[in-house]
Amino acid sequence: MEEILIVPDIHGRDFWKPALDYKGTVIFLGDYTDPYPQEGFTQDHAYQNLKTIVDFKKQHPDSITLLIGNHEMHYYNRNYACGRFDYQYFQSYNEILTGKETAGLFQLCKQIDNYLFIHAGITKGWYDAHVAELSKLGNTLEEQMNNLFVTNIEAFYEASMYRGGYHEAGSPLWADVSEHFDEQEHFSDFLIQIIGHTQLQTDEPLTRGNIRLLDNRQLYLLKNGEIVKYVAP
Repeated sequence: MEEILIVPDIHGRDFWKPALDYKGTVIFLGDYTDPYPQEGFTQDHAYQNLKTIVDFKKQHPDSITLLIGNHEMHYYNRNYACGRFDYQYFQSYNEILTGKETAGLFQLCKQIDNYLFIHAGITKGWYDAHVAELSKLGNTLEEQMNNLFVTNIEAFYEASMYRGGYHEAGSPLWADVSEHFDEQEHFSDFLIQIIGHTQLQTDEPLTRGNIRLLDNRQLYLLKNGEIVKYVAP
């Protein structure tokens, strides 16, 4: 399998910028928007970053994948505003995410071999609740998930008690990593899910079962079946 550069949650930070010089496949795991105020990055900085990332995708449409995170979700529909939602930037973000020239640049998930790249991961609880609907939307899981985002975006606003919601299970944009660890079964024993969403306070990724959680402000390389920190040349 080819080497893949993985960019976890950005939230306005600049650690992702060496990806601009990477000659190969790059997958962004979502959450480009809504910086943490204590980190010193502004929403305008996040917005300018996202425009640069979108231009990067336009220049390399076949090698760059832009996934959607939960912090993009509320810029599709402000009625589902969550933490750090910015009303001032709603229109600007909404135009990027839904505009004719750019909406098609984003997707819900990407599967390469037995690796599933997706913002928060698919829990068995959520999958079982939607499998009948998914089965009508394509022949592959990637097709089904990306099509469901178009036909029933509401399914991705679902959050469980782990994230302050009331649904039985969190969606692939809202599932907390603890949901994956607490489930008795995975929705798939074949797929290894590479996710962000639950921020780590360590310098190392969190690996358990079929989950690879990378949300700690670093670039990673999937190489020969291993996930290693990326060091720019």
